[in-house]
Amino acid sequence: MAETVNGNRTLYTMLEMAKIAGTSKSTVYRTIKEKHIKPTKHKGQSNLYDEAVLKLIISKIEEDSVSHDPVQRISIESLQKQLEIKDKQIDQLNEQLRMAQINLNQAQQLQLEQAKKIRELESPEENQDIQKKPESIKKPTSKDVSDDTKTKKKDSWWRRLFL
Repeated sequence: MAETVNGNRTLYTMLEMAKIAGTSKSTVYRTIKEKHIKPTKHKGQSNLYDEAVLKLIISKIEEDSVSHDPVQRISIESLQKQLEIKDKQIDQLNEQLRMAQINLNQAQQLQLEQAKKIRELESPEENQDIQKKPESIKKPTSKDVSDDTKTKKKDSWWRRLFL
């Protein structure tokens, strides 16, 4: 709470000045330290300052905000322009991606159609080969089998069982 001295001067702590000025206590402390302002009165561990210091703090804060405003506006505008450019780039990339997906789908469809046509072309040849093979394939006779077993080394009982 602000303290009144001799009925005409009001004294404030750093926290009270910060609340009135709408800033933080550290900003008030920094301003007081920069300006080398001494407290008007000490009350326990608190330093009390008069209204002149409060006005000085408020003017310093307003001065800082005014000096930063043009810089902030310029940086905000440049960031907004950069965002617009990036949005356009994202839109272009999305369009390219969509076109690439369409091309990929078409390529896959063409590949499937070609695979079907190749199978259709190969299947009549296989049918013809199957029809020709029974005539040319000679079934082994028991004599041929016995000749094979004589020439070959005798297989193990396991191989004879499964082969």
